[in-house]
This record gives sequence, C-alpha cells and structure tokens, in this order.
Amino acid sequence: MITKMKKVDLLVFHQEYDEFLNQLQALGVVHIQERESGTSEEYEQAKAQQEQYAQFVKFLDKLPVGEQPVNKTLSFSSADEVLAYTDEQVNQESELQRQLDGVNRDLEIAEPFGEFDTEKAEGLAALGYQMNFYSCSAAMFKDEWAETYYATPVAQKDSTLYFVTFSAEKPAIDAENIVLPAKSITALQAQKTELEQSLAQVKQNIQAVNEQCRPIIEKAQVVNKNALQLSQVHLNSQNMAGDKLKLVEGWIPAENEPQVKAMLEESSVYYEIREPQAGDNVPIKFNNGKLSKMYERLTKMYGFPTYNEWDPTPIVGIFFTLFFAICMGDCGYGILITLYGILDMKGKAKSIPILGEMLEGCGSMIVALGLATTVIGFVLGTFFGINIVEAGWIPETTAVGSVLAWLQGNVPGTTYSIQMAAAICIGVFHICLALVVKALLYTKKEGFKSQISTWGWVLLLVGGVITGVLFLAGALSQEAMTMVLIGIGAVSALAIYFLNNLGRLAKNPIAGILINPLAGLYDTYNMASGLMGDILSYIRLYALCLAGGMLGGAFNMIGDMIRGDEGSIVLLIPAILIYVVGHLFNLLMSAISAFVHPLRLNFVEYFKNAGYDGKGHAYNPFEVKK
Repeated sequence: MITKMKKVDLLVFHQEYDEFLNQLQALGVVHIQERESGTSEEYEQAKAQQEQYAQFVKFLDKLPVGEQPVNKTLSFSSADEVLAYTDEQVNQESELQRQLDGVNRDLEIAEPFGEFDTEKAEGLAALGYQMNFYSCSAAMFKDEWAETYYATPVAQKDSTLYFVTFSAEKPAIDAENIVLPAKSITALQAQKTELEQSLAQVKQNIQAVNEQCRPIIEKAQVVNKNALQLSQVHLNSQNMAGDKLKLVEGWIPAENEPQVKAMLEESSVYYEIREPQAGDNVPIKFNNGKLSKMYERLTKMYGFPTYNEWDPTPIVGIFFTLFFAICMGDCGYGILITLYGILDMKGKAKSIPILGEMLEGCGSMIVALGLATTVIGFVLGTFFGINIVEAGWIPETTAVGSVLAWLQGNVPGTTYSIQMAAAICIGVFHICLALVVKALLYTKKEGFKSQISTWGWVLLLVGGVITGVLFLAGALSQEAMTMVLIGIGAVSALAIYFLNNLGRLAKNPIAGILINPLAGLYDTYNMASGLMGDILSYIRLYALCLAGGMLGGAFNMIGDMIRGDEGSIVLLIPAILIYVVGHLFNLLMSAISAFVHPLRLNFVEYFKNAGYDGKGHAYNPFEVKK
C-alpha cells in the first residue's frame, strides 16, 4: 500500500535559511519538491565529484585480488590525495606496460638471430660489406641467394626461416627485411626484468589503495552526497520578497506530521501543512508488510504508482510467485532454489560467480519462489525431470497418486492437456481481476458516471466467466445459465453501446444515440482482439513448464544410457556428470525464463488491463546520508 502524504510549505527568513536547512536535514523526513530551477556551480561541482567517487569505487571493485600481501603502508588525510596518488600510479602502470610491450616486441624480433656482435658488423662495414636480416617461408628460400648474397640461415621457427646476407649493396630479394633492435638480447632481457619488477610494485601500490584507502573514499562520498543534496535544496527553493524570504515546498508522511510540527514550532518559520490536491506531484513511499515488501523491487522495475493509483505490489507478488513456480515446474529445482535463497539471507551466497552479486539481497523472495516451486512441482509430479507417478514413488493407486496422474492427463472428452487448460484459466482469472481493479480505480478517480462502459465490460466478462463456472459445477441448469447470460448481455450492451458517454448523450441526445453505439463498437473491437491475445499469452506458462520438464527428462535419459543396466562404477562417474551438469544448465535456463515471462505477464497483460501507468516517483527525504 501507499503511505499517506501531506504537503508542507515553508517560508524561511534568508538569514536563518542555512541553519534551518541543517535542522531539516537532521530531521530527515521531508521530501523537497523539485522544480525546474536551472543549476548552480555548487551543484555541478558536487555532482561531478560524486560521479568521480562512484567511478573510482567501480575501479577499485574491478581490481583483482592481490596474489601476494601488500608490502606498502599508505597514509593520506583526504580523498583528493588518494585520487591524485591513484591517478599517478595508474598512469605509471600504463607507461611501464607500454615500455614492457615494446621490449617484448624487440625480444621477439631479436631472439631468432641470437646475440649479435655489433663490433664485427662495423668491421664488415669498413671492408665494404653490410649485413641485412630477413625472414621468409622456408619453402620460398632460394639457393641462389646464398651464392649471390652469402645468405646464411640462422634459425627456423615453424615454417618461417630467418637468415642473414652479406653484400656490398642491399639485396633485391623477395623476403621480409628485419631491422634489429639497437640493444642486445642480454640488455633487453635485463630491461624486461627491471620493468616487470617496477610494474609489480606499482600494482602493489594500487592494491594498497584498495585495501587501505577505501574507507577514506566512502566517507568522502557520504560527505559529498550530503553536500549535493543540500545544493539541490538550494536550487529547489524559491526567492520571495526580494530575496528576503525563501520558500521551500516539500512532502512528509502523514505519520511524521507531529514531529515535523514540533520542530517547526520551535523555529521562527512560517509553515502550512495540507492534504494533497488534484494535480500535485506526490512522492510515493511504500508501506507494505513483510511478504509484499519482498516484491517491491519488481514494481520499481516498471515504475512507481502515482498517488491516486493503488500499489500493485501485493497482486504482482502473488501472481509472479505462482507463474514462476509453474514455469519451473520441478520439485527438485524448487528445493535447490530454496537452499540458495537461505544462503543469500545468511550472506553466504556472495562467493557464487555472477549469481552472488546479481541476486544479493533477494534471499527472502528467492526462498518464497523456491517454496512455491517445490509445491507446484510436486503437484505437477516432477522431481529433477523424473515423473514421480510413473517412477512409482507415489503409486497411482493411492489418492495422491491418482490426483497427480489426473493432472497429467487431458481434459475429459478432449485432447487438450489439463495443465494447458489450467494455464488458460489462470490467465482468464488474472485478466478479470485486472479489469475489476481498473473499474474500481477509475471509479474512485473519476466517478461512476464516467466509467459505466468499463463496468459494463466487467459485468460481461467477469459475470460471464462466473456463470460458466457455476454451470460447469452443476450449480446452474442450462436454462438458468441461458437466462442469466441474456440478462448480463443486455445490461452490458446498454452500458457499453449507449451509456459509454453520458456527457455527449445529455448535451445532444440525437448525436449521443448515433455516436455512442459506434464508439462502443470500436471499443468492442479493441477489447475482443486485445483480450484474446492477452489470454493466449498465458499458454507460455504451460509451454515453459513442459519444455523444462522435457529437457530435464532428456538429461536423465542420456545419463541412464551412459550408465547402462550393469551399473559399472567406471560408467557411473560420467553418468553422474551428465546428471549434475545437465540439470544445472536446465535449472539456470528455466530460471531465466521463469523470471522474464511471468514478469511480462504482470507488466504487459495485467498492467495494461488494470490501467496501471507507473509514472510516479519515489519518496526521497532530505536527510543526513550515512
């Protein structure tokens, strides 16, 4: 549910403004209303500084864990010193790495020719001969080069031949001419060793920053965040009476009104606290119980409700859990998911690659999803791809086994799967619930007269579904069902085709009688085409459940084939590997699908039919950040 909010307007004398803002920030419950007020140098500096700190923390997070303990102790008095020192070390690391790459390239060029005596080369040059160094494919080397230019092979690496020529002029041969480095191999190797040692020390220095200076940066982040927030309040304050007064507009939770009034009464500030009015951009603060609170992050992914909407989180939480469990559809997978959620709640899942960081803090929701998957998986009769009824774990002769076997069959008298029909029925119920929520919400916002057509559709669809269910349950005879449906249809048609716009009908009865039915027909076309597609979307629940179960069964079959009937230990090891790797892969793939598609069914099918916009913004109190 959404916390009730109240508007607070504050008029502050300019000389007391800064002191009052400090008191307001210490109180920590007032959401300052934003307005288009440009920017300021103070705000831009604080914003840039905050971005710099955030980027620096990301840089530290990406640093690899040091293989050796840090042998350097750093001592800095400010975050600016830490940033400057780190920039210096990073630049030095880049330069040393560049030099090391150059030395490695020179070594790669020089090593095929070995140590080279430059004095002897100078002696040959004095006699009129020059040495040239070449490489080419061994198959391309020509014997005539040896006769003409004294070409002498010195090394061969794979199919590449390295050779030297001696001639008065540069040879005209089809080979790659190589320019040797000015330094010898010994000198290059010594330089490489020196650079590697220097580079290792610089990396140690950067690692020391990560281990010793992170608290300095985090503390500076908090200080700057408060400064940034303060500068935002300055921007959102309005000058009054020739800059003598400052007007601050904000919002407070109604539950905090007494303590806000107590603080304002002690100060010389004029204030006014009132209820929200139409058109006010009220911030949203959720006030849900423990169960619904787990799913608030899902609602926030789509967007906060506006103040005159209802919080969709409780309904989203229930149906997302149900849809997730159906898509997974395996009791064994549900147990694994539950165990992972428990590990996350205890803070022991961070070490798991990728998942540990991505799902951190979702432990309670994961446990709920896992438990629901375990129950639904049992109802669907699957345990790690094994049909627990066919395997004889729960004999079909028992009451539970017969129910599970019935759920795996077809609808009596048809070739349609009961599970597929159940998915469609769940979809119909979900859409009907959305239509009822929409009718109630818009009636509350705009009044009943403007929503007669909406209630007509609710009566037609929801009433029709309930009547059909009562008939199938034997509570209504066919004659009674026919009469009820005729009555529902007549009332719904009147609401949809004639009373859909009472204003037009009252202003110009003739035009209303002519135009309203046409508008109703257009609405009928949109509803019929849209609802059919929306309801069919719920088949994906059955399809994903079926796909996951079939893939899990396929891995079991492959493992059984490898293991064979003899049960050899030699064959059992690869079979177990197939079981474990296969089901882990299937679990991960199924979990991704079971997250995305149920989320889509809530965000698209439900939200669209419930009229949910999600264009609100979060309650963000002006408070001292920690």
